[in-house]
Amino acid sequence: MEPLLLGALLVISFLVAFAIGSNDEAMAPAVGAQVWTVKTAVIIGGLITVIGAVFMGGNVSEKVGSDLVGGLTLTTEMVFAILVSMALWLLLASATKGLPISTTQCIVGSVIGVAAFAPIVGYTDWGLFSIDWFVVLEVFAGWIISPVIGFVIAAAVFALVRRLQKRAEGFTDLERQERLAAYGLAFFLIITSLSRGGNDVANAIAPLVVLPEFQGLADVGGVLLPLVLVPLLVGGIGMALGLMIVGRKVIKTLATEVVTLSPSSALSASISVALVMFVGTFLGLPLSGTHVLVAALIAVGWVADTPVQMKQVKDIVISWVVTVPFSAVLGMVFFWLIQGFM
Repeated sequence: MEPLLLGALLVISFLVAFAIGSNDEAMAPAVGAQVWTVKTAVIIGGLITVIGAVFMGGNVSEKVGSDLVGGLTLTTEMVFAILVSMALWLLLASATKGLPISTTQCIVGSVIGVAAFAPIVGYTDWGLFSIDWFVVLEVFAGWIISPVIGFVIAAAVFALVRRLQKRAEGFTDLERQERLAAYGLAFFLIITSLSRGGNDVANAIAPLVVLPEFQGLADVGGVLLPLVLVPLLVGGIGMALGLMIVGRKVIKTLATEVVTLSPSSALSASISVALVMFVGTFLGLPLSGTHVLVAALIAVGWVADTPVQMKQVKDIVISWVVTVPFSAVLGMVFFWLIQGFM
């Protein structure tokens, strides 16, 4: 591949990673429970994200959105359009309103838009008929069902926690329980960020890791290092910077503008997200951790009889609804522009 095109792919992947990091809400429960400040959360989250991307993201080999198009091979122009449209929408949502957007939704919308527009610019094998609508239906079902399950689990876990708290002997004992919950929450979120860094980096660097330029080993000062570390570092650093520079707004939204959290309620919500995402990943179901986390936060607020800011929840839900069609339109526009340029 020409160095100019390779460099452009690295730049685009970095921007996508930056956009993904800017919409990373994983640390929100710790901020909402006042276990960490926003500054501490984004610094720890950024460092852990880089480590997770480098050490847990090396097995990425699938192409973005390939399952949605019935096994057809996405061209370089298509991948460019999908990545750029996804990055733009994530950054817009993060920087303007601080709304948590599902990266999966962005990918689905962008792929559908590109596939639908492709015949107009000469790709006769593409079109709406090339979309595997069964896969799309499976994805949509996951988006709807997983928050419901996340709500139920978070409510059940926090109800159990509240029952245990009622047995506390005085304020000191209750305070000790909350302190233990804070330690557990911090440990849990670090582990979650490690896995999230390893998984989310795929959305940014998937087109790069399969290139021959990043296969094999390189001699760096007498030490042989895998070349795939280059895109992994680009993706990891991009996500970390996005979280540190822009992501604090999304964290504040979920930490303070949905429901008031304590360490125990934040831990209950985080446990729910972990269980749902682990089972979903094990079964190969395309789920959104963002959807599950918002539902879990609402659940703990409901159990604690704490007011839930429904206006903020409404804004978040609306952003989810418009993400797929808006990403589809962006995918069409950027595919048309990139096709003409390349």
